[in-house]
Amino acid sequence: MKSLFAKGGKRLSLTVYLVGGVVVLVGLVAVILAAAAGDGSPSAETSDYSGVPSAWQDRLILGDPDAPVTVQAWEDFRCPACAAFNQRVKPGLLENYIVSGKVKLEFRHFPLQQHEPGASLAAQAGECAADQGRFWAYHDRVFQATSSGPNAFLMERLIDYAVELEMDGDAFTSCMTSQTHLLTISESLQAARAAGHNSTPTVLVDGIPVANPLDYEAVSAAIENQLSSNQ
Repeated sequence: MKSLFAKGGKRLSLTVYLVGGVVVLVGLVAVILAAAAGDGSPSAETSDYSGVPSAWQDRLILGDPDAPVTVQAWEDFRCPACAAFNQRVKPGLLENYIVSGKVKLEFRHFPLQQHEPGASLAAQAGECAADQGRFWAYHDRVFQATSSGPNAFLMERLIDYAVELEMDGDAFTSCMTSQTHLLTISESLQAARAAGHNSTPTVLVDGIPVANPLDYEAVSAAIENQLSSNQ
């Protein structure tokens, strides 16, 4: 009986040790996955707009008002593909076309139903940021949070991002809670549907859709084609 108890005790001890090991391992995996997915904290993905004159930053429009080519990007802040466009394509547009005055970039709100209510809340937040002349910095900050899921688009988190960017938190909060720009977002959504857009991002170069908007070379080729035709 004593010998049997001793063996049982060893088995119990080993089981507890293994369970503990699994728990630690799971905890480590969770930490790693969270780091990979991102928690909505700032990263190095924010563009540098110092080369763009303040007169070329008009709410949701970035670039020389008289630029020969216009790029429209119809986007949803909760859309992973739109976040990819912001990371892969927009930096090249900024460096190679916008700063030089060849292109102006227009952001257009297109919140998708499957991403509500966060998509429309984020769109309104973008307009509130534009009220303070900070749309593009806020735009980048929100896209950093896209991979973090719905909780990154709660009202309080959207306000937090504005505070992080040293905006007027009280004015921003008032803008959000009063839904100042709700009609603007609704009208933009209706315009997207009327134009026949059905996915985000939808990118147009002088009104012509780009088949692969996540490919910088494709967008650049469309721009170069329009620049050539405008000469």
